[in-house]
Amino acid sequence: MQIHTALTLLALLCLSHGAEVGFPGDKAMLMPLGLNGRIVNGTKAALRQFPHQVSLSRSWSLSHFCGGSIISSKLVLTAAHCMYLNGEVIQPWSIVVVGGIVKLTDMTPTRQERGVEKISIHPMFDISTLHNDVAVLQLSVSFKFTPELHNAPLAGNPIVPGTICQVAGWGYPADNIPIVSLDLMYVDLPIRSVDECRKLLKNITNLPDGMFCAGYLDGGKDACQGDSGGGMVCNGILTGVVSGGEGCARPLFPGVYADVYYYLNWITNNEAIVISGNFSRGNSTRRNNGEHQKASVVAVAFFLALLSITSRP
Repeated sequence: MQIHTALTLLALLCLSHGAEVGFPGDKAMLMPLGLNGRIVNGTKAALRQFPHQVSLSRSWSLSHFCGGSIISSKLVLTAAHCMYLNGEVIQPWSIVVVGGIVKLTDMTPTRQERGVEKISIHPMFDISTLHNDVAVLQLSVSFKFTPELHNAPLAGNPIVPGTICQVAGWGYPADNIPIVSLDLMYVDLPIRSVDECRKLLKNITNLPDGMFCAGYLDGGKDACQGDSGGGMVCNGILTGVVSGGEGCARPLFPGVYADVYYYLNWITNNEAIVISGNFSRGNSTRRNNGEHQKASVVAVAFFLALLSITSRP
């Protein structure tokens, strides 16, 4: 029984473990919401509710560390700070992109895993301030679009304050509870005006152009660690990328997002997208490019086998 319990904990740790994002020099007070975690006070998402949502996992452990959004059959939009580990840019081979699921451990036919061929980070990204916190991943093999997995259309218009939008992720339940959520969770959050954001966050960050904030002034609901890189959708349109914040769901500290509309030209014109194309704006056109690729799940199978063996009388 003790061995069985220990192995169970080890398996969960393998799924939940993530390393800190490294910063040079002094840290910005606006902290990235990178690494494992869960939407705070969220609701379980249903399959097909957020078909653009993917988990970015470490290739050596299959542990979730950030979210992302499918924008074409071969491209994923995420946060630039998710591409750093211990102060260094990670290698494409170290990332496994997982989509078509709502539970991280799901091994259902809807699950698709892809490797990454190239990472494109915004050239003006500043890891100390999180300015220009966007990156595009070019997949090694295209996703096969299905009702459970397909792209989100990119915002073609500026955000409108007061709009209620949705954010989904597998992040921490709170900023002081570092336990992975196996289930995809989501929350509804109101967009705040840029002027209001700058007033609320003036002691934390000089909110630059290209970023906006969203959340309730009394706190309670928010994105948290591990939700970084995931998309904010407004009326089905990909509008923001989860970036940073001061803690999670704290009163008067709304979460900060990279503005998809502001970065639209970079997103749709950088080299990775010129190669792949097939993104959409303002609609959810589905394309069935690429073949379904079954990636290895050796780590999970290994732990399940050990659990099975040690649980025998």
